[in-house]
Amino acid sequence: SLAGGQLILVRDDGLGVPGFDIYSSIGEEVRRALAQAGAARLDDSLAEVLRIEAGRPLFGVDMNTETIPLEAGIESRAISFSKGCYVGQEIVVRVVSRGHGRVARKLVGLVLDGLRVPRPGEPLFVDGHQTGRVTSATWSPALNRPIALGYVHRDFAEPDHRVFVGGESGDTATVAQLPFVTPDSEHLVACPR
Repeated sequence: SLAGGQLILVRDDGLGVPGFDIYSSIGEEVRRALAQAGAARLDDSLAEVLRIEAGRPLFGVDMNTETIPLEAGIESRAISFSKGCYVGQEIVVRVVSRGHGRVARKLVGLVLDGLRVPRPGEPLFVDGHQTGRVTSATWSPALNRPIALGYVHRDFAEPDHRVFVGGESGDTATVAQLPFVTPDSEHLVACPR
């Protein structure tokens, strides 16, 4: 509790750094207490950079109601194979049991060769054929280059595949293992929402 209000703390390393989500009805008091304790405020643009560097898809940006968790790579935190029925269970079970987990498209990391940060929605090409699209992109201070999240056809989802961004004459990118940046246990970030 703090200032007469109850807090709920939930461990959340989803931005690639050790952290906690704090749920409370006394947000301003919590922000003040954190600032007095030396916590730095994290703005939305830096949170977006950390999210992409961590390879964490955002609902409404990198996935939507038409995306199944296996495509977005979130099955370890979004699917329980031991609980009862849930919406979409039949599709997930069919893909896992009959399709051996292979989906038509997969969310991947992309490391750009140039200096330009691609726009969300830009198409991705391999051998003259569109194979997917960019969903999120940013300049990565940790890697000192542009990175992106995007969907590609499953045949090109393995690391080290090369794709063109925007067209055959566009920038080139390499499919990369996610996360781009692994958590650094020495830093804790306060991210008020």
